[in-house]
Amino acid sequence: MDSGFGKYDVYAVAGSIYCYRDTNVLKNRFGLRDGAELKAVEADISLIRQNDLMERPILGRFTATHLCNIHRCLLGDVYPFAGHFRREDIMKGTTRFLHYRDIPGKLTALLGQLREEHRLSGLSFERFVERSAHYFAELNYIHPFREGNGRAIREFMRLLFLKNGYEVDWAAVPAEELLAAMEESVYNTARLQEVLRVCLSK
Repeated sequence: MDSGFGKYDVYAVAGSIYCYRDTNVLKNRFGLRDGAELKAVEADISLIRQNDLMERPILGRFTATHLCNIHRCLLGDVYPFAGHFRREDIMKGTTRFLHYRDIPGKLTALLGQLREEHRLSGLSFERFVERSAHYFAELNYIHPFREGNGRAIREFMRLLFLKNGYEVDWAAVPAEELLAAMEESVYNTARLQEVLRVCLSK
């Protein structure tokens, strides 16, 4: 189920308010202080929740609230911050994601644009791939949550695909290719579009 899309680590630009003091371990509902143990527990629980969502998806209007509800479902058993926008800046490698104070406005504007585009209904396959890659990439750059962005965004997009008559199989491409496409999409969506052409089917 988990393609590896959400598995790369992000780091707080300056000491994280979400971590236990003097550690890089996120505060969690189990009080776990070992990073590897927490990652294992998180992976197990989120996989169960992903399976639940395949059977009982969280329906919504593709708004910021809809995305937050998906995130809360996936990680709410592990992290108290699940379903809430992050309150610190984070980065991966040389990619610094959107400044946290800009998240609400940017996300609302982006999903407002999606609404104005009628949630991509009635597009040719090529145009659908192009616009889907745009929204996918923008959501990834916004990175609204402190942890679990990949899983939440992927589920959000899966529901958008389904609404337009497409199923997605992330396993159709190697996990490394999907991850590389997402990292590159912050600057250029061409590679992500290629991935979507392979993974999407009617």
